[in-house]
Amino acid sequence: MPIVPFHPTPAAGAISGERMELVFMAHGVHPSPGKIVMGSPEGGVFREGWARVRRPVVAVFWRWRTRWLLHRGMIHARRWWNPFGTTVGIVFLCVLTLALVAWGAGGLLVVIHHDWRHQWFSPDASMCSSKVAASCGAITGVVMPVLLLAASTVLFVVWRLWRVRRFATLPARKEPGRFVQTAGSLMDEVVGRDQLCNAIINNLRDRNVRRPHVITGKVGSGKTAVLVHLAGKLAAQGAVPIPVRLRDAQEGLDFCKLAKKRFEAVVQPAVRSPAESDRVWQWLRQHSDRIVVLADGLEEALNQDDKVSGQRDILIREAIAQADDEELPLVIASRPHDPLRAMQAAISQLEPLSDEASLQYIARSGSWRADPMLLDRIVEAAKMSESPLYLQIAKDLHSRDLLEPLWTEDEGGADVALHDSWALRADLLERWLDALVDGEIHPELPIGRDTRQAVVEYISALACIGLADDHGDVGLWELDPSVCRDRSTRPGSDSEPLCADDGWNERVAMTLDRHVHGLRWVHGAQKSGRGTEGGGAQQGWSIAVEGPRIDVRLAATWGRRMGLVDEDGEAVHFQHSIMQAYLGSRLLPRIREREDEDQLTRVLRKGGRELLIALTLHSRSLKGRCEGGGCGDPEPEACTDFVICRLLRKRALELLKEAERGKDMRGLWQAGRGAALDDRGSPRQRALEMFGAAVEIDSVAAAPEQDCILEMIKKNWSCLGRGEDPVRLREAKLTLVKQCGAAARRVAADRKCNPAYGQLFEIGCREFDYQVRAGIAHEIGTGGEQAYMAVHDRLLKPELNVCDFEGGRRRACVPPLAKAEDGNQGERVHRARRRERMRDRMREEWKEAEQEARWEKWRWNHDTMRAWVLPMLVDSTKMTRHLDSPRDDLENWVDIATGESGFSPGAAVPGTDIGLGVTLAQGFKFAANRRPGPQSDRQAREWLVKHAEEMLKRSTFWYTRLTLLQALTLWALPDDVNEDRPIRGHGADPRGQVDEWLTLRGGRRTEHPLVEAAGKLAVRALQTRRPERFLWIDEAATADRVGTEVGLPGDRRAHNLWIPPSTGWSTMDPLTQQLLADVLLLVVLGERGYRPRDLFRILDFCSHERTQVPSCVIKNRSRLDPVRGVERTLQPGSNCTDECRLRLCPYPAKVENLRLEFSEVFCLQQRDLLRRWRPRTWLGLRFRREAPWQHKVPVAGMRRFWDQMGQRARDVNPDEADRTRT
Repeated sequence: MPIVPFHPTPAAGAISGERMELVFMAHGVHPSPGKIVMGSPEGGVFREGWARVRRPVVAVFWRWRTRWLLHRGMIHARRWWNPFGTTVGIVFLCVLTLALVAWGAGGLLVVIHHDWRHQWFSPDASMCSSKVAASCGAITGVVMPVLLLAASTVLFVVWRLWRVRRFATLPARKEPGRFVQTAGSLMDEVVGRDQLCNAIINNLRDRNVRRPHVITGKVGSGKTAVLVHLAGKLAAQGAVPIPVRLRDAQEGLDFCKLAKKRFEAVVQPAVRSPAESDRVWQWLRQHSDRIVVLADGLEEALNQDDKVSGQRDILIREAIAQADDEELPLVIASRPHDPLRAMQAAISQLEPLSDEASLQYIARSGSWRADPMLLDRIVEAAKMSESPLYLQIAKDLHSRDLLEPLWTEDEGGADVALHDSWALRADLLERWLDALVDGEIHPELPIGRDTRQAVVEYISALACIGLADDHGDVGLWELDPSVCRDRSTRPGSDSEPLCADDGWNERVAMTLDRHVHGLRWVHGAQKSGRGTEGGGAQQGWSIAVEGPRIDVRLAATWGRRMGLVDEDGEAVHFQHSIMQAYLGSRLLPRIREREDEDQLTRVLRKGGRELLIALTLHSRSLKGRCEGGGCGDPEPEACTDFVICRLLRKRALELLKEAERGKDMRGLWQAGRGAALDDRGSPRQRALEMFGAAVEIDSVAAAPEQDCILEMIKKNWSCLGRGEDPVRLREAKLTLVKQCGAAARRVAADRKCNPAYGQLFEIGCREFDYQVRAGIAHEIGTGGEQAYMAVHDRLLKPELNVCDFEGGRRRACVPPLAKAEDGNQGERVHRARRRERMRDRMREEWKEAEQEARWEKWRWNHDTMRAWVLPMLVDSTKMTRHLDSPRDDLENWVDIATGESGFSPGAAVPGTDIGLGVTLAQGFKFAANRRPGPQSDRQAREWLVKHAEEMLKRSTFWYTRLTLLQALTLWALPDDVNEDRPIRGHGADPRGQVDEWLTLRGGRRTEHPLVEAAGKLAVRALQTRRPERFLWIDEAATADRVGTEVGLPGDRRAHNLWIPPSTGWSTMDPLTQQLLADVLLLVVLGERGYRPRDLFRILDFCSHERTQVPSCVIKNRSRLDPVRGVERTLQPGSNCTDECRLRLCPYPAKVENLRLEFSEVFCLQQRDLLRRWRPRTWLGLRFRREAPWQHKVPVAGMRRFWDQMGQRARDVNPDEADRTRT
């Protein structure tokens, strides 16, 4: 299928085309795909006539092939059938029942017709003659009860069981939002999660590979929405979903008992007795295997009883392990917290939705007045895809034409990157709340505007009180002590005393009084100047004060009906964390005196993420904005922004100090005695969140202190990750990096140079996590000229010398041990001292090597950051080629990486240029992922394409070639995916274009098998113009996330990237998934935990063996031996076959610091691609289970390998790994 390369059109035409496509989308009509045209004339009459004849045929074939490529391999949820043994048993019982019916019918006929002549169908036949009457009677006495039991069982299964099961699943099929208890009233249709739900369903239905699943995500990411969607899909596929609320589990945790209790409550109207309910449960659980437990809110389980909370982590792990042993299908939704570590479950991190899915969801509710361009900008600028709550609120407003007025171009103009997402979110929530108060939302409630407003104020006060204690459950007595005076415990607990902050509650009550007092009004005189009597009447009339007659109890009731809270006796529960944060931000007490600061300091110690969100939203309100002092102002004005930022920074530093005190047992003991530490999570992770909130609030201050905050973050960056699992902190670090980048872009809009980018660059050099460094590079690379001016002095030339260790020192000669004393005891002491000295020496040697390795990685991180940032700066700065420009710097780097410049430091080890080429290729792909727009620099993109092509032709290392090939494929895509496609001329032959890219200098065509496969997938990406199905940007990040749907073929791309971060492996073509897995296998086998100079030697060797693939990957994967906790061999190659020249196996042990550890969900999907029965795959014309380069590997061996990789993900004992199922 042809592809037309990038040719920017005039801005007006481009906007017009985008607007037309969005108009189609807003009204639910997808734009038609591009036309198949003949292209430019190439010859005479006969050639033109032949082109006209074959164009319709080619058009039909191309469109069919495009549809086939886009729809094959999609993950579909399979039907939930009874186990084979149960099915055979039911069939056998049905046969027995039919025999009983036939026997009874025959007896009835004989009774009715005495002269019945058909002896073969008569119970009185000769077989039961008088000679064998006793035997026949005995047989009948034995068989008849069996037949009756079979008939009763079949009757139960066919009638009672089917009826009860249908009654239990009807709410999940019709109204899953109400069926799931934790879903709020704002929950609507769930979009973008089909692939995740289908993957989980397919794993749960197979008993042989079934695992408990845990879905984790930050506040408001849509965990409950996934469970709602999963409940509906499970019911549609024949399963029986049972949602449970873990907030109710406070005395113990047993998922099976919780599910049974909820099942009995659901089916109670449809059963005749508790015994029948128990019988139906046992059948569905044991025989049909259709029960699926959906548990929401693991972070709220076992947290209200002191007797249980001390063993909470152990009880949670034991409960999940018990569910795994019982083979109970279980899906848990939870926020990330400590009990998830070392848990025997498949954990999936919930990533945000794609902007396309969000745009399609919101656009369906618009009217003909909707402006699609503004809608697109609002959705992308506000980052609504991060939470389903934003999507539902935006949909409600858009259906009433209230969403588009939120967009203003006074901040950032048309560039959505310069708009403040938190300001748009605050405006979105405020406008929705105004619509709720005005009666445009929930118009059926018989209350006036003032009463609605009073309800909102009361609920906001309760939300603000809950923020101070980090609780979603708030007792009404905490605001009004007259309510339930005898209560001394928090809702849901009978033993935990209240921890309410009376000072904070009093300030909230005072703020509430001011708001409610504004709703009251006084009747004025209707007639003035009518004498003394009239004046007296006027004075008496003016005394009557009117207003909403409401108290906290009534406010809670109306708040439930308005969809703001869930009423729970004498308390309310906020089902949406973001809604609680916004409502609480409305009544945050003012900070005027030192006492107010002390109060907020105490609240910050007890508050959680919702409090930080509330403070950020408060800073975007009119009451939260004021004039602030600068970084060097000795006496800054005491305004809200400045004080909150200062307190957040102070609290972050306190958390780091607490973490340092708690790194040893003595510090933990002292902290526990002094109550200095809490168990809400890692102090370092909370410090990252504090710094992020300070950056967000400071970015809208009148006098920002961005440089001071980033300098503080840079100084403490090493402390933020010390002693912590880097995977646990990765999400928090990436969030902070994005916040710093967005704040830097907004602050730098009016500056020539922003030093914040330089500080970000230094942070990236100090960071050892690959994905975090890549995120920092993205933020700097998109910063434009301001970012380049801040880091240009670091981009001149690479250092390449990673071996110059400055901290090395010569160890002094160790004196010998004293001579052993006489006797056996003296010799034993001498041997013990010698062993101790040897162990100390080995420990010192290890520390020295580790220190040198970290130094080398730190030096190499500088070059990696430079290589990643430069190509993106060329695309974003719009600077021409001259000295001190990104183009000139990048050209020097490309020449060094390809050996054209002759620059080679004397201390550089062989292969350093290969490593530099790998990092440059990744930087090129980062730049290519940015889609061209009306304001894109065409010349910069053409310059990047030219140098990428030259570098590809000079490179011999397979990974560099594969990365550059994918970058060139992205650059060759047109911005308009519906652009006309020619059948001849330029762009009509994608296969030829890819072959030309892969041709080396000198015309050599032999290619690495993985690069050859990537070339075929690149052709398909050009043919379909859907690169997310066949390409990836960061293979480690892609394999680590399940992903969300990007959009339907032909829909307009609603984001700035070809492949957005929300893309994961589930949306890829099956062949692409297998290529991604094997590319990562080779990368991990090559990189391991090597220090850079050792890695460079491996790269240099592999570049000379340019077409070789390890035999353990393409022949016998049992040699990889992945289930190992510690390294048993000193050097790789011990498991390799004799003919393998690369010598890379076995797979690195898990204790090594690898770029990626495959998730169990990914391993289960790889195994699922190799199953025997694949009718949908056969319909997609894919008949081989393995990829082309895997044909020599036995399929059973591939399945066994991915079983072992899944066991590695959950830390299975290597001795137990030998018993894996094939």
